[in-house]
This record gives sequence, structure tokens and C-alpha cells, in this order.
Amino acid sequence: MRPKRNPEVVWRLEKGIHALAWDKARMEEEYEDLGVLTLVVGESIHQLNLVGAEIWTRINGINSAEKISVEIAELFGWEPEETREAVMEFLEGIGERGWVTMRRQ
Repeated sequence: MRPKRNPEVVWRLEKGIHALAWDKARMEEEYEDLGVLTLVVGESIHQLNLVGAEIWTRINGINSAEKISVEIAELFGWEPEETREAVMEFLEGIGERGWVTMRRQ
């Protein structure tokens, strides 16, 4: 499957917080609660943490879910199978919200 962002979702990477989250991740400190990417959907504002942001920035309608999973596993040094499951769960969740669409390859 190839996820594609909904063009009605406006987003911005919070560069300073993104860098801070990566610094914390490299030092094996807590980073999961830091909102590093802001999404504006209609009148709602949402934030994604570092992992969500790294997935989101790879969603382009061209990258497959599998390719995104491999890149995320390499980035964070995670097990490929567990990462694939986590990425698919994330994509399904944001798909249910209408933030992305999934099309077959």
C-alpha cells in the first residue's frame, strides 16, 4: 500500500523541537511526549511526536508502507517486524481520521 497525505491537512515540522527530540533519542532519554510536527485539520490542531513525524514526512503517495517501515526501523534501530506493525497501526489510525488515503500498489 502507498499512503498519500490528504491535501486539506496543513502541517509544519517544528524544527527546534524536532532537533531537541532527536538529541534526547540519541541520549536514550524520554522524547515520546514532545510534539515535533503540527497538523491543522479543519479547525483542529494536532501534534505528532518524533516517530509520528518521521513517518508523516515520508508519506507522499510514492513511498510504500513497507519502504517507510524499513526506513523507520533503520532510523531508530528497531526490529523490522515490530516496526512494520507499528507503522501500519499508525497509518491505519490516521487513515481512519481522513488524514491519509491508502492505495494498493
